[in-house]
Amino acid sequence: MNALIEHRRRITAGILRVSIALCLGLLLIGVGIFLLRGDERTPANPSGSLFDILGAVLHRGEALHAGAFLVAGLLVLLLTPVARLVAGIYVSARARDGLYVLIGLVVLALVVAGLLIGQAGG
Repeated sequence: MNALIEHRRRITAGILRVSIALCLGLLLIGVGIFLLRGDERTPANPSGSLFDILGAVLHRGEALHAGAFLVAGLLVLLLTPVARLVAGIYVSARARDGLYVLIGLVVLALVVAGLLIGQAGG
């Protein structure tokens, strides 16, 4: 049992470290580009569906727009709990802990449903 708890702790810590580092790196790149270019206007706020936002981030990121990196950093930060949830489901499945897998899948379904409902309403 202690090995399972330690494994979950290591995975959670790894996800948090990677996501925070990636988020910070993307935000710093975005701020750096914004300051180096001397833009006088603020980066545009993303709008539309999640796929529209991701498409805009990729398209604008290729052209080195500061806003694309800022939005990408925020998306990484916002999606970190989802990554942690998916990792928890994976660890529980490997440990053959059906109750935690079921709970994780229900929570993940609720998160996805909320995202889809939010996209349809917005």
